Formats: sequence, C-alpha cells, structure tokens
Amino acid sequence: MERTKKITVSAALAATTLALLGGLLLKDRCTTHQWDGYQYRTSCYNDVFALYFFRGLQDRVFPYIHGDGVMDTGGDGDLEYPVVTGYFVGAIAQVVHGGQEFFRANAAGLAAAGLAAAGLLAALARDRRRVFFFALAPAVVLYAFHNWDLLAVAAMVGGLYAFRARADRTAGALLGLGAAAKLFPGLILPALALARWRQRGRPPVGMIAWAAGIFAAANLPVLLWNPTGWAFAWKFQSTRFPNFETSWYFLYRHLSGLFGGSFWSDTYPRATSVLSGLLFAAGALLLLRAEAKREHQRPYAAAFGLLVIFLLTAKVYSPQYSLWILPFFVLLRMPWYAFAAFAVTDAAVWFAISAYFLAAPPLSAGDPALRLTLTEAAVWVRYAVLAWLLWLSRRAEENVEDLPPQSNAVWPAREAY
Repeated sequence: MERTKKITVSAALAATTLALLGGLLLKDRCTTHQWDGYQYRTSCYNDVFALYFFRGLQDRVFPYIHGDGVMDTGGDGDLEYPVVTGYFVGAIAQVVHGGQEFFRANAAGLAAAGLAAAGLLAALARDRRRVFFFALAPAVVLYAFHNWDLLAVAAMVGGLYAFRARADRTAGALLGLGAAAKLFPGLILPALALARWRQRGRPPVGMIAWAAGIFAAANLPVLLWNPTGWAFAWKFQSTRFPNFETSWYFLYRHLSGLFGGSFWSDTYPRATSVLSGLLFAAGALLLLRAEAKREHQRPYAAAFGLLVIFLLTAKVYSPQYSLWILPFFVLLRMPWYAFAAFAVTDAAVWFAISAYFLAAPPLSAGDPALRLTLTEAAVWVRYAVLAWLLWLSRRAEENVEDLPPQSNAVWPAREAY
C-alpha cells in the first residue's frame, strides 16, 4: 500500500510537471511575437510579460519603492498586487535582462510553487488519485504563468497542511504570508479558526496572531518607505471598473442606459467595491454560522465555500483566480463531473473573452457585440457551476488523511497552543 501511495505521488508530480511545461510553452510564445492579436489568437497573453513593460520593470525599478501611486497612469514602479508578489517580481527584475528572461525566471519560481502545492496535496489526501484534479487541470496550463497566484496557492496549501498537522502558528504564518502575496489565503482563515475553536473549546489565538503578524511584517517595510507606492495596489483594486468576467460588468452593460455616463465611470466602481464586499461578508457569515452548528467540523469544505462565495460576489474575476479552488477538488470528495463542469465552463470564459478582445478596437477582427454576448453567456454558466459546487461542498466528505493522536508531524503539535 505504501509503495502504491509513493507511485501515485510520483505520478502526480510528473503530471504537474507536464501541465506546467504545457503552460510554459503556451505562454512563452508571447515573448517572441508581436502583440497584434497574436496574444489572443493563441491564448499566450499573460500579465507577467506585459507588466514587465507596463510597470517599468525593465528600467530596474522596484515595485512600490519607486512608485508614484498616480492612479491614472500606474507608472513605473507601481504594482497592483500585495507586497510579497512585488518582492518576488522586483527581485527578479533586478537581475534579468529583457522581457523573455524575466518571464522565464518568474515561470521557474511559479513552477516550483505549483510542484510544492501538488506535493503537499498528495501528502494531505486520503485518496491520492484525486491529486490529478490539480495536476492535470486545464487551469494549470492556461493560468499557471498568467499571473503570480501560484505563489499564494502554495502558501495556502502549506497552511492547510500545517493545520492538519495541528501546527496552528505555522498554519497562520503561511496563510498570512499567502495573503501578503494575494489576499485569498486570508479568506480561509475563519474556516480553520472556527474548526480549531470548536475542537479545543477556545479561540486559536496563536493561529490568528501569527497570520496577522506575518501579514503586517511583510507590508510594514514598504508602508514606511513609500506609503504612496504601497497604497497604489489598494486604491487600484478598490476603484477599478468590474472586469468582463463578472456579473457586475454585465449588470452595467444592461443598465447603463438608465443613468448618465458619469455615474458609471465615477460612481459604479466604488459602489461595486462596497456592494461586493457586503455580499461576500453576508455569505461568509451565513456559511460559517451553518458550519458552526454541525456536529463534525469540516474546515476544508468551509474554506472552499468561502472562496467560492468570493468568486460569486467579487467585482473582479481575473482568469487565474480559478487556480484558487483547484486544491479543494483534491481535498473534497465531489464527483468528477463537477470538476469537469468547472474546467469546461472556466475555459469557455477564457476563450470567449479572448475572442471578444480580438473583435474589439483596436483589433476589430469580428463583431464585438456578438462576442461580448457570447462571453456573457459563458460567464453566467460558470456562475451557475460555481453555485452548484458550493451546494455540493455543503454535503461533500473531506478527503484528508487523518493523523494519529500522537503524530510525528513535520511541525510539532504543541504549536497549536
């Protein structure tokens, strides 16, 4: 049995490597071709290569430190992501020469994060065959090197592993670190804290304190050095217009005729920030309240639910956000066709929005109205699948290997205190 498990883990890591290689070959093409629509026709578009130039990284500026925080331009040194992503991006930009080298250096680090996540998932899973839902996911090929979210995915999965090992301070530290790279690992902290509170009969102060402390420690140097540059990311996300892959954008599309243009350009972005935040908070509280009433705690199912609620309510759903929930197809026993439905509808949104960008100005290679309508249809179908996944998760069993009472875990159980 142990030999079978080792073979499964090795096969999962090999499959992840294959998917990552496919993703590299897909995205690397954008580093050698003119962006005259090629980036959308071939699906090679990625933020990693684009932002090297759009954020002035080719001039060896360091994110936040050299940023001026001017919202209209997002000039050299400004970066719209939390600071750990900026540290990673900035360190690479200091030592490489040229966009292709920058992309490939980032890809190497992101690939290591993806493999680490796959290995930790294999260690967590009771039925390790489910690791292939992560290893061979189309989203890994499409988005592993689209942006930097795999860094936070690895930190989140590390936090889940530490939580299972009853190393709560380590779990909190990893989730705090992940949240300082991309916010979503912090969203699952309440699910883990609730489960531990019910298990031990007292709040997991250590977990929460370490999460907050690591998040603050990561942000503090930049905040003190250049508060304006640090604030750019938060202002950018709060004032940006909802992107095409969200219900908020298509609500705007159909209702914009009822209001003047100034309402939509000036008021709608901030209004959707508030409304989406309130909707997420309400949904999260309802889910945690229902989870607290269960006889048996299901922290991984609750964590998945919180992320899905965020995706359902957020005003921004960038393509790579789909990587956030892939680990939970491993950790929860949901049917294979649920994964297939998500993979297909998510890819449909990606290809539909790529086709729309080809049709929209300045490329204008098609009927933009029709292609936007097709994008809207794909978006709403994906929302329906996400809602279905949320419903399934409320009934799904967890696929997590239980530790013996006296575990020889990598992190000692005493950290829970």
